[in-house]
Amino acid sequence: MLKSLLMLWLACLPIAAHAGDVETAATRFREAQQAVRAHTTSDGFEVDSSPAAVIALQAQWAAARDLVTALLDHDPGIAPTALARQAKRSAGLGVYALRLDRDAILVDAVSGEFGTAFLFRRGEDGHHHAVLALDAPAAEPMRLAPALAAWQPGNAADTCRSRPAGREWYRCGPMTVARLIRLPSEVGADRRFAILGSYVLPMGGTVPYQLTVWRWDGRTATPMLTRTFSQTLTQPVFVSQDKRGFALRVKEEFRSFTACEECGGRQAIWRFDLPPTGATPPRVRSLSPELDLVDRFYARLAAHRPTGDLAAQSVPARLRDVEVNMLKPWRYLSRGKAGAQICVDTISFDRPQIFRIVRRGSRLWIANVAFARPHACEGQGAHS
Repeated sequence: MLKSLLMLWLACLPIAAHAGDVETAATRFREAQQAVRAHTTSDGFEVDSSPAAVIALQAQWAAARDLVTALLDHDPGIAPTALARQAKRSAGLGVYALRLDRDAILVDAVSGEFGTAFLFRRGEDGHHHAVLALDAPAAEPMRLAPALAAWQPGNAADTCRSRPAGREWYRCGPMTVARLIRLPSEVGADRRFAILGSYVLPMGGTVPYQLTVWRWDGRTATPMLTRTFSQTLTQPVFVSQDKRGFALRVKEEFRSFTACEECGGRQAIWRFDLPPTGATPPRVRSLSPELDLVDRFYARLAAHRPTGDLAAQSVPARLRDVEVNMLKPWRYLSRGKAGAQICVDTISFDRPQIFRIVRRGSRLWIANVAFARPHACEGQGAHS
């Protein structure tokens, strides 16, 4: 056992994987990958909490890094698609790459359900060097973005989320890369990119994600913005990108309603507009502002706070004894510039409720509420 741990530890040490070493690096990766499988559950989504599992993951990502280094050194001008083919063919390593400039290439590496990302720079010696490895982030990126800890092999075991600091779940992996995003350069010509990662979970209909936006000045990669969020398996995460920024679709929390694990919950668009330099927090736009209004109304009602700015006086009088619980199907019955009718049901409602919502200036306002027949909120256009 001790000999195996020592061999795995030695495998983590950096080696000079240059042109001509592709076959050696590929063999080393396959061996490291097999060692990780010995510590992985049968479904492939979890690793055990033993020290050997941590060392095996470290060795796997070190071997993946060396393999990509060897492939880049062998053909410095290789296209990203060709790099992916070579990595898959030589060692079964899943790779996706983005060139940031002539000498820098961003690479994500995937083995089974787990993944990491590297940034390689071609040095003056003609060889490629990893200047960023998410599985082993340097001290400064970790200080600026503590959530990067989730990429470290030491935080990959499921026991990480049960520790006393378990409320900081975003620091616990394992992780994989969902998307690499090339972003517009800054005014000063420094490049920007984003890494969208997902937290690997063995079950559940909602997946946590981590977004980091980076600056690359030609020598150092610096995280400028970090966000963690969740989304259901049935909804897209990456929505769009243009010259000014990009947008993500996110599952947020309600104030009074709850949503099941597989349900869409409160869906919102996070729009990241990139300033001339740096990165700024997203602008948030709800995809169901009328439902948000009903949610705020019930939160006020539960707290025994005034609701006159949200609803007509007759509305709280009709709903004062109604309890709010997990959302059942809800849907828009009508929706236009003047207002909307929205049907809302929860597990605790005796009957679904139909809210008539109008505009008062720039704000939405509940004009009336009526009780509906059972299952009125089901049917075409229903959400949950």
